[in-house]
Amino acid sequence: MIASHLRQQGLLLTVCVAFLGCRAEKPAEHAHAHGEAAHDHGASGHDHGAGGHEHGAGGHDHGAGGHDHGAGGPREAVTRWGAKTQLFVEFPALVVGQDSVFAAHLTDLARHTPLALGTLRVELRGGGAETERFAVQRPSVAGIFRPRVRPAIAGKRQILVRIEAQGLDETHDLGSFTVFAAPAAAVAAPREATGGGDDGDISVLLERQWQMPFGVERVEVRALRPSLSAFATLVLPPGHDITVRAPRGGRVLAPAEKPPRVGARIEAGATLLWLSMGPAEGADLASLDLAVEQADIAVAAAQREVGRLRALFAEGAVASRRVDEAQSALAGAEAARRAAQRQRAAIAGGTATGPIGDAIAVTSPMGGDVQELLVSPGAFVVQGQPLVRVVERDTLWLEVGVPEADVARVRDIAGVWFRPDGTDAVIDLPSGALIAVGAELDTARRTLPLRFGVDNADRRLFAGMAMLAHLVAAEPLFVDAVPIEAVVDDGGVDVVYVQTGGESFSRRPVRLGVRDGRYVELEQGVTAGEWVVTRGAWSVKLAATATSAVGHGHAH
Repeated sequence: MIASHLRQQGLLLTVCVAFLGCRAEKPAEHAHAHGEAAHDHGASGHDHGAGGHEHGAGGHDHGAGGHDHGAGGPREAVTRWGAKTQLFVEFPALVVGQDSVFAAHLTDLARHTPLALGTLRVELRGGGAETERFAVQRPSVAGIFRPRVRPAIAGKRQILVRIEAQGLDETHDLGSFTVFAAPAAAVAAPREATGGGDDGDISVLLERQWQMPFGVERVEVRALRPSLSAFATLVLPPGHDITVRAPRGGRVLAPAEKPPRVGARIEAGATLLWLSMGPAEGADLASLDLAVEQADIAVAAAQREVGRLRALFAEGAVASRRVDEAQSALAGAEAARRAAQRQRAAIAGGTATGPIGDAIAVTSPMGGDVQELLVSPGAFVVQGQPLVRVVERDTLWLEVGVPEADVARVRDIAGVWFRPDGTDAVIDLPSGALIAVGAELDTARRTLPLRFGVDNADRRLFAGMAMLAHLVAAEPLFVDAVPIEAVVDDGGVDVVYVQTGGESFSRRPVRLGVRDGRYVELEQGVTAGEWVVTRGAWSVKLAATATSAVGHGHAH
């Protein structure tokens, strides 16, 4: 009796510890582990409703021991890559007459985002039996479809998963699996090896992948061109940089409608500034006032003289020639008065904008960007003084300094490519873009200049940018290649992260070879057909060293 009581107490204690441990790990939700500590949700377990297990933000835990082989039999995990989608699917053993809820994760490979819409169909084929079909019309949550598969026929069956959505129709072949006649047979059976499952040593859940910038790309044989590297600078071609100078002395006035500003795009012939007539050397406001008054006196005197001579002419006392001379003198006095008035206005006008008197428009002889504004409105300038600098950068030159040791290979140059710092864009120029080859070496740098024309119509490049250029100088080689962003410097070792399953990755040290544009040769470490992480590689590296930072376990 005492022994029986102790056994009951021990069993109760074990249950309590297990329950508290589960609650401590997932206080807000019911967690389901697929590892050694997992509890089974198969035929003898409890059901999670019509939708099956929900895969929330917390993810599902694969544990240290992999997939559960409890009372419900083995759980399978299969990953397949198609042209447009990646499928990662988990499902329990297939048993005749019993539901097997698939957790099919569908990822759009182009954007590495979950498929939010679509119909997923599961087909069981082969084994000399009729095809069985099962479907769901939409995902339970974005990216996760949960079809219920209830086989009616035992034996080896090929499983196909087809996804249909707008602009998408793709089928994934999972391979052959056994449909068991009874649950006991499923429990006793080992997990069926299908490849592409959960066989990596680094885990990053798909729910995590979907929440961050992430992407994978297949290792493929590509034609890469060997090249020689050299430092290069983008420069303005001759005639694409002009400094507008003052055509005469005067005071600078800003255009009333659109004052110039640094960086503004202007068209050829656009007005940059107005330039009024400047005062005489050493003139001040008092002297200019005196000049205006003297001009007024001269005009008044000329007017009186014209009136007097006209009266005398009417009496026949003077010849008409005398009247004409007086009228010419009056016109000259009036012109002198206008000039005096304009000069006074030029110095007394303050910062008024727009033309004043005889002000002239200073225009740009070419279209481009206002690079420098060298004077301010209100300033007095002399003839020939720089006013505005304008540059036109729709076309640039790439000036490459070929090291003296490589000068003999210049005749074999078939193009050049470069990647401006701070961008992911690779610009590839053909041999026809070569404009000129220098006639002599730069004696200080021991380099020979080559100049290539660069179309900059989108205006994303700027004169003065420096970068490393790669001169193509040999025939292409056909090699295993990946995007250069897939390569991570891990403590001085070049590594890539190979996706071995939808949520599993493997760290692979690699040796780099030829680089051509966005791609680089991997001489060892991977093989064609494998998938490597191209975006988010550092997140996988973090998961390899601090798994808890990325998280384990799907929440159910």
